[in-house]
Amino acid sequence: MEYTERYQPETNKTTLSDKLDYMSTAHFFTRLVGYIIDVILIWAISQIVIYPVLGMLGIKDLQFWLPIFSLDNILSALLFFSYFVLMTYFLRQTLGKMIIGISVMDKTGEKLAFKQVIYRELVGRYISNTLVYIPYLMIIFTDNRIGLHDFFADTYVVKNRYLEYNHTIKAHCFREVNNTQYTYPQDSQ
Repeated sequence: MEYTERYQPETNKTTLSDKLDYMSTAHFFTRLVGYIIDVILIWAISQIVIYPVLGMLGIKDLQFWLPIFSLDNILSALLFFSYFVLMTYFLRQTLGKMIIGISVMDKTGEKLAFKQVIYRELVGRYISNTLVYIPYLMIIFTDNRIGLHDFFADTYVVKNRYLEYNHTIKAHCFREVNNTQYTYPQDSQ
């Protein structure tokens, strides 16, 4: 049985449902380790594929206007953003997130739309990386543990194991009333 109630963790409420939602969101350092794994993987792919191919073709030093617009920088940026966009869209997680056991989830619990993934992984990451990674620190200080890129796309990053426990606990604790509304015994007192 799939749990389809809106997923939105909040800490200012004291119900068990809200506490479970908050516990299932991923912490900053967990997300940081996943991101570091992804960056190392992208760096390795660029070192194995991009740089040798450009060297064999003799166009490694090709640049447009400024050295920052060199062909190897452009291809590395393309690899970086396409990796995050495609992995998040098709699998809801990158390889780093898979290793750590976290995944990206829509605010409503539905499949991520391509538009959301573009806002999160392309626009949000570009802004966060341009501002020297400072917007990622929002994850530490926001109640819902969301970063700027999550805010743009209405997404959360959740711990897979705790999310499964969350659904199991809610399925056992919540009772369906009139086939449309869920209540928890603690809330009806």
